[in-house]
Amino acid sequence: MAYLTEQLSRQKSGLVVDDNEARAAGSAPVVDRTQDGVEQGNFEIARNLKDQKDRLIEALSHFPVVALWLLNEHEKSAYVAGQEEDDSLVSDLATALDEIKNHYLSAGQSFTNQNHATFTTDTKQLVSALQRFPFSFDDLTKITDVIVYACHSRALCDAPPSNPSDVLASRLASLKRRSRLSRSKLSDLFTAIAGNEEDFLFLSRSDMHNYATEMVIAEQLWLNARQELAKANTRLVLFIANQYKAGFLDFDDLVQEGQAGLLKAVDKFDYRLGFQFSTYAGYWIRQAISRSLSRCERLVRVPCGQVANINKVYRAKNEMTLLAGVEPSINELADYTKLSHNEINSILTFSQTVLSLESSDDDEEGFAPIDFLEQQTFAHPFKSIAEVELGELLSKAIETLNPREAKVICGHFGVDTDREMTLREIGSELNLTRERVRQIQVVALNKIKVNFGQQLMCFL
Repeated sequence: MAYLTEQLSRQKSGLVVDDNEARAAGSAPVVDRTQDGVEQGNFEIARNLKDQKDRLIEALSHFPVVALWLLNEHEKSAYVAGQEEDDSLVSDLATALDEIKNHYLSAGQSFTNQNHATFTTDTKQLVSALQRFPFSFDDLTKITDVIVYACHSRALCDAPPSNPSDVLASRLASLKRRSRLSRSKLSDLFTAIAGNEEDFLFLSRSDMHNYATEMVIAEQLWLNARQELAKANTRLVLFIANQYKAGFLDFDDLVQEGQAGLLKAVDKFDYRLGFQFSTYAGYWIRQAISRSLSRCERLVRVPCGQVANINKVYRAKNEMTLLAGVEPSINELADYTKLSHNEINSILTFSQTVLSLESSDDDEEGFAPIDFLEQQTFAHPFKSIAEVELGELLSKAIETLNPREAKVICGHFGVDTDREMTLREIGSELNLTRERVRQIQVVALNKIKVNFGQQLMCFL
């Protein structure tokens, strides 16, 4: 931690400058290069980020279409816990959606019945419910895109984008360049909107223009603060990624995964809880890098939750081997790790190393494992050719016999018949004794041996 503290103290982007004291003294600004100064800089940026995000949510919450978007986007998955979410978070999300849905339906009913007093009360309750909803980064950006698109459809942002006074026109131009919101998602949403009152979902034209302008300004300030906080802690990502070098990923890939974890920390961090941002962000950065390594270290991906169990089992196996001198059995591993017998078997099964069948580790001219495996799916071509030639040779051999000898040979050995017959059965058909049939068979076999013996030996 001492080295980490020293590295963090050198972050230039997190430095704190007291401009007022500098101006009063008539000298250059005084820069605080201590660790407390870095964290104070993070604290100030995080507070500004939270204020601008609240400002954006407050502007969005006046649009009832936000409630419709959230219900279409999250209602189906609100009761299913994700990989990174626990049951409490899922329960809170479901409760918030139920509250929004009730106020949204009440406000819509009041608007349809033109009950202004009730509509005003329901609208205020809906705005309060929307402000309490835990919006994600994608939620805020996509909802903003929808409202800007709606402003364009209502001809509220048709001014040229070069006009700096019209922020809606500039935001619309940015939306067209990025195309972050798919047309299918827009079509699905506006199909749901088609059966509702446009003035209810998007407010009146004057109110919509005012709130949309405030929304775009707040969004830009929020994104700038978010980017500033991420840039201020880029050195932390480099420091942590350097600890995972010499693994399965290049350093650039490790930094990229760490930056993704840093952005998650930026979106989830709450400065009011009193924790340092570097400590909180370090957890998310390490988690992102660790999960990327667990995804890439195996050809067959193992779930991240099972990687911990694999490490636990193999660590216990090594400890027991060192203590006892022999490898432990599955029952001993199960007792030592407090896992069931089936879980130990499953972990040992899917933790095995994957071997490519078509590549050789020795050299390019070496044999691959697939070269030593016999395939049982298709008949071997040489075997098929041999069977055809053997059949033709037997047919020629039988043609050299007289009819009675051919009948005995074909019947006894099952040639061109459904089953093999005994000498007694053949004698009954030919009205001969069993001994006479055996004598005829010996004579026929000697003829075949003399004429085709050498050729038939080649098939043995």
